[in-house]
Amino acid sequence: MPYSQEDQQWIRNQLRAECIGREIITYDSVDSTNDIAKSLVGESDKEGTVILADSQTQGKGRMGRTWYSEEKVGIYLSTFLKPSLPPEQISQITLVAGVALAQAINEFSRTRAFLKWPNDIILNGKKVAGILTENHQNNTHSGIILGIGINVNHSHFPVSLQHIATSMAMENGEIFERLPLITFLVNHLDQEYRCFLDEGLSPIIDHWNLNSDMFGKQISMTQGTETFSGTAMKLNDQGHLVVMMDNGEEIDFDSGEVTLRE
Repeated sequence: MPYSQEDQQWIRNQLRAECIGREIITYDSVDSTNDIAKSLVGESDKEGTVILADSQTQGKGRMGRTWYSEEKVGIYLSTFLKPSLPPEQISQITLVAGVALAQAINEFSRTRAFLKWPNDIILNGKKVAGILTENHQNNTHSGIILGIGINVNHSHFPVSLQHIATSMAMENGEIFERLPLITFLVNHLDQEYRCFLDEGLSPIIDHWNLNSDMFGKQISMTQGTETFSGTAMKLNDQGHLVVMMDNGEEIDFDSGEVTLRE
């Protein structure tokens, strides 16, 4: 069911937010929660407002993809932030969100989920959640739009996604209450974000490493029209993925599409 007034109040009563989650705005259906968050960027007092929708008609994924946003079964939320970061560090917010997202899913899922750089959460080899970070700027205002999608109680996916997507319900064999997952996520997102602002990226990378199993695995890395093969080694101190190429050379990537090789 769409989020009721009682649902909204229950969420608010559970939040301990200092920044992210100070206000929650819910919708039955929207084009994209990220687009609604963009409309708030000019209002500085709205920083950290969480946009929560029961469904999206044009949910956004990375690289122009869409996020399958079936009603009543998933979590689709966005917020906007205004940290003082140079442009090259904007992508670090994705790592911050990834830590909170993995922690939230693993608080409820009996089957453990893992982070895949830069923005995916993997459950039994398939994508269960994702993050989209957008640097939004107009003539007078700028902010970072952070969008999160979680496949919670989906029982099926379109044919085009069946080989890559899964849900918490499909992998655990049970239905999950969305509200506790939402509040856990928002509370931990706020916590990790404040840790990042206070202490920098180093503790975030430590937390990220604890929630990933990709290091030491063979991967393919796609950047634009080029694809590289190698072994995922670690995240460096900027959050870039360090890959040992098949020729023995180490290269760090600040962006790209990772595919785990069998």
